Amino acid sequence: MTDEQINKIAELKRAYVECFSTDAGKKVLEDLESRCFVKSTAYIPGDIYTSVFNEGTRANVLYMKTMISLDIEQIKNLQAEANQ
Repeated sequence: MTDEQINKIAELKRAYVECFSTDAGKKVLEDLESRCFVKSTAYIPGDIYTSVFNEGTRANVLYMKTMISLDIEQIKNLQAEANQ
């Protein structure tokens, strides 16, 4: 991963944090967590298609949460170690 790619990820992380750190953003994220199976099972017995769809919605919210908590310095350190 290049420094430019890491900087783009850092910029995107800042946008996620800015978006979801407001009171309104926190409410939206909380709503998405409850609607998109972050706090419950996405599996529907006997309905694989709905289960897969539900898991897809869950994955998107988990991605948002990952971006918010991403440690850019850790990524930089790992990249520096890989380059040695």
